[in-house]
Amino acid sequence: MLWHPVQLSSRPSRVDVFGGTCDGWASMLTTFGTSLLRSGCQVMVLDFSEEHVAGGLERLVTAHGLVTHFELPAEAHRYNVLLGLEADELADMLSQALHTMRQSERQTDARSLDADLLESVAGLLDGRPTFQRLVAGLEILRRTYDAPAEGPLTPAEVTRLTARVDAIGQTEQVQNELQFLISTLNLLAREELGGTPQTDVTQQARSLWQPACLTIVTTSHSQHRRKRFLDHVVFQRLLHDMRHHGTPDSEGNVLVVAGADDIGLESVEALAKQCRRVGVRLILLLERLRGDMKELLGSSDSAAILMRLGNAQDAAAAAEFIGRGHKMVLSQLTAQVGRTFSTSIGYSASDSDSTNWTKGSSWTKGSSSNRGGKDRTRSKNKAVTDARTRSWTDTVNVSLADNTGHSTTQARVYEFTVEPTTIQALPTTAFLLVESGSAGRRIVLGDCNPGIVLLGRVAGPAPRS
Repeated sequence: MLWHPVQLSSRPSRVDVFGGTCDGWASMLTTFGTSLLRSGCQVMVLDFSEEHVAGGLERLVTAHGLVTHFELPAEAHRYNVLLGLEADELADMLSQALHTMRQSERQTDARSLDADLLESVAGLLDGRPTFQRLVAGLEILRRTYDAPAEGPLTPAEVTRLTARVDAIGQTEQVQNELQFLISTLNLLAREELGGTPQTDVTQQARSLWQPACLTIVTTSHSQHRRKRFLDHVVFQRLLHDMRHHGTPDSEGNVLVVAGADDIGLESVEALAKQCRRVGVRLILLLERLRGDMKELLGSSDSAAILMRLGNAQDAAAAAEFIGRGHKMVLSQLTAQVGRTFSTSIGYSASDSDSTNWTKGSSWTKGSSSNRGGKDRTRSKNKAVTDARTRSWTDTVNVSLADNTGHSTTQARVYEFTVEPTTIQALPTTAFLLVESGSAGRRIVLGDCNPGIVLLGRVAGPAPRS
């Protein structure tokens, strides 16, 4: 058989990859990413999986092109997610990040109040914003700030923020929100305190998307809550940059978000909308097919790739999305085995006895002259025949017959095109592509193992139009 490249005939603006393992994602990014980079596209990978799924692609590209890699929060000295934002932009970004975290916890929507509090603090700061400085300003509003000898805020900033306390108010809701903001922002403020000292502003990147053929941003931390908040902040900063500035030569570029399960449907749809607006193709790598993310499956201007889904409910949802169809299947198989045995016995006997009796006599008297003498003749005969016949006949007929019969019955059924158990048992690098285009719905089974290109029977690249 000949391997052929899988191409998206409908050219969707978004590709959703559901399921799979980290090895499968790494293989897909390596195979797909090298093809994109070879065609001149710029690729950015936002990796929340903590598995460095773009590591294979990075190693291949490093020797042939420019690669930029940010590892946050360890390399916060190279990129500050708050840098370059106005007070209202910073407040909007952080309030949205906090909202997406709360949404999964089914808490009330307090985005407006969070944005007002954050904007009040950020607008009164003179220097560049940091999480440490924001936390200090919020503590002043909450009247819990204990100014150290060399605090993060200047005396003038403390004075302005103190004057703002009465305007903010001291209601229970405001105090609760201030406590929540301080507690959450402190997660990243501690990283600024314990990490590498901040360098000069001019040496820090002002955008995640760098003018390189491959940009990789990874987040990792041993504390789950801190890692989760960092993911939401980085995602919202990227969304802000896409909304306001786009990307360098954005037309035809590709953005990959790996491990976007916890980001939230609202934020993912907002990013997809901005990517479509600036002409960037978005690829989402989602570990599970569950919750709100199910609504992404089959949405407009998108294609779906289904990899191994070990969970039975996820696999059933994927099989339901792929669809059902009519087909003839074997519904009944019958086997008949029989044996016939018959015996017939016949006996016949015959007996005959016959006797024949025959008796006869003859007399001849005459005279003749012969020297004067006379001749006389007399004869007598007797015959007896006795015959006896007897016969016996014995007849035995035996017959033995074996017969075997097989029959099959087919029925027309309406069932899954791909069974859920098949999706659960897919190989690591195998996938099912489902897309809808002008020619109708298309379902393709493929494999993204990078080693396939080294096989003997691989189709050559299609000529460029």
